[in-house]
Amino acid sequence: MALIELSPETPAPPAAATPPPAYVYRRAGLLLAVLLLLALGGSAPASSLIWRRTGVVPLPESGDFQLFGGRLYTVDYGSAPPRIRALTTDPVRELWSVPGPPGNQEQPYFITDASAGLVMVRTGRATTVLDAGTGQQRWRTPHLVQRLGGDTGLVQEERFRPGTEYDPESGEPGRLYGSTSDILHTEPALSTSLSAVDMTTGRRLWSAVMPGSVSAQWLGPEHEMVAVLSADHLTLRSGSTGAVVREQTVPRIGGRAPAWFEPIGDVLLVHYGDFAEGGRVAAYAQDTLDLLWQRDEPDTQGSSVTCAGLPCANSRTDLALLDPRTGAPLWRAAPGNDLAALGAGAVLESRNSSRPLRIADRGTGRTITDLRYWMTYTSSPRADAYLLTRFEAATSSTVTGILRPGATAVQPLGRIPQTTGECRADTAAVACRVPGGVGIYRHLG
Repeated sequence: MALIELSPETPAPPAAATPPPAYVYRRAGLLLAVLLLLALGGSAPASSLIWRRTGVVPLPESGDFQLFGGRLYTVDYGSAPPRIRALTTDPVRELWSVPGPPGNQEQPYFITDASAGLVMVRTGRATTVLDAGTGQQRWRTPHLVQRLGGDTGLVQEERFRPGTEYDPESGEPGRLYGSTSDILHTEPALSTSLSAVDMTTGRRLWSAVMPGSVSAQWLGPEHEMVAVLSADHLTLRSGSTGAVVREQTVPRIGGRAPAWFEPIGDVLLVHYGDFAEGGRVAAYAQDTLDLLWQRDEPDTQGSSVTCAGLPCANSRTDLALLDPRTGAPLWRAAPGNDLAALGAGAVLESRNSSRPLRIADRGTGRTITDLRYWMTYTSSPRADAYLLTRFEAATSSTVTGILRPGATAVQPLGRIPQTTGECRADTAAVACRVPGGVGIYRHLG
């Protein structure tokens, strides 16, 4: 696979064989400028047709920033409470600046989503919903909110026996329980309630109570269902009403109940060992909840390799990609490398979850695109696309490019001078940390 090398030189257009009319020069020159920039990866200046700097937003180095839907959101932790700002990206203009909810960056504290007129802010395990037009608080819950389709969210709340709260100052040993609030407990939950809420008001639309602890995942707009795993059942509930659509008994294995699950394509992987530990893995079809296959995974003993959005068998050193319908190994990643889904038929192989290496065919492992000349990658919100960057010593700048699902090459965007390489991207803009703040660039990638 050929690599696109980003040259620091700007080639001259070829001479015409005969002198055509002036309007032909203008059209041909415009077309040639676009083609050269696409082929040479940003050797044209930042004011080019597909890459243009729109401004710099001041932000301390300790601050955080995100791009959602053509807006830049910043969090300045230098004040108490932290200050949150929203700005348009072209032109760069502040829409609002408000004190955020109480908390600090150690909790963690960051913006998780901004769409449909709302901004979601996570502080620890609490969620605050702001109005995207004014920044004013709409509502707040001490629990995490999982965004469902449209203006609906899912709130999960565990109920424990009174008096079981854990005192972190005591340092007492033993297993602790609790995943939906900042308070841990010394006993398992008695029950868990799932509630669909109106994201604009926090009003509850439906609720369901189940014994013990459960985990729940939204299966996306194509299914319009919530998958729920309890100690003995795997259940599909309607996202709009909460009604049970389908349910399957999940057996205990070796006296152990399932610990967690993950939706992978059209299957649900149920894990019997704790996260990052070995144990039985069972795959169920999302549409019927029929059991497809089971396999045992060894204890990885602290292996740091990761597999995101794919069915994988993890060993102490590497990953084997599995067939989602049969569980049979398809191919292995190189030792120490990570894998992540990229669209329906491709896989991103990387090192240390930050250095891209190649795009591989999901079924065969064959290399589609070599990415070894790139240094970092960042996923785009609500998209499979990745922003790739690398430092170019000849120009003392960072080169950027977009890799989209199904693409066989990286589409170059342009260069950013003096950036640290920490960047975010959405469908039309790139924001990178630069001296004094965040530089914003518009693109037609």
